[in-house]
Amino acid sequence: MKLKLQNDDFLVESIKNNKDAAKCLDILIDRHSGLCINMINGYMSKNHNDSLRQELIKEKDFQIYNSALKFKSDKGSKFSTYLGNEIKWKCLNIYNKNKRRKTIPVEEELINYFSYHHSEDSVDNEIFNNIISQANDHSDERIGKIFHLRYVEGNKNSVMPWKSISSIMKMSIQGCINLHNAALKQFRNKIKKEIKDNE
Repeated sequence: MKLKLQNDDFLVESIKNNKDAAKCLDILIDRHSGLCINMINGYMSKNHNDSLRQELIKEKDFQIYNSALKFKSDKGSKFSTYLGNEIKWKCLNIYNKNKRRKTIPVEEELINYFSYHHSEDSVDNEIFNNIISQANDHSDERIGKIFHLRYVEGNKNSVMPWKSISSIMKMSIQGCINLHNAALKQFRNKIKKEIKDNE
């Protein structure tokens, strides 16, 4: 069976059922990357949000994967329509948040963590080093590696895409994200406690 000849619904179901998931995802990415880039370029200003626009483009593969996991074909819409709407709402949410605060081109969870108790104009180097140190000291060695790949190996504020991390870690994209988010929650709680204890 040639997967490239299958329709989007078939590919999406295969990804959900973990049957040739990587190949099916690659085909969806080939088919719909143009749509994602067009939507991102249409909703994110190059003049005001270029770094965020570039980051969203880097993350398009993950967005396609995430949309495939959430898509329900029995709702009557095409996958491409659903994906386009997901991208649109993501862009609009980012735009609305950024109207209220200045930001840096790092993913949202880390922005929230870094900006806690700090000015909107800068990110404290000490806090960044603290997070990376906590990640490196974590009992699960995968956490340190994921944080290092995601934030340290990137250039300045650019982060490594989840697809690349999952390939290096030999884990699923979602598996890497789950580990990252669980660890980040721990780190956030720890630093909030430290700040409260020092007040």
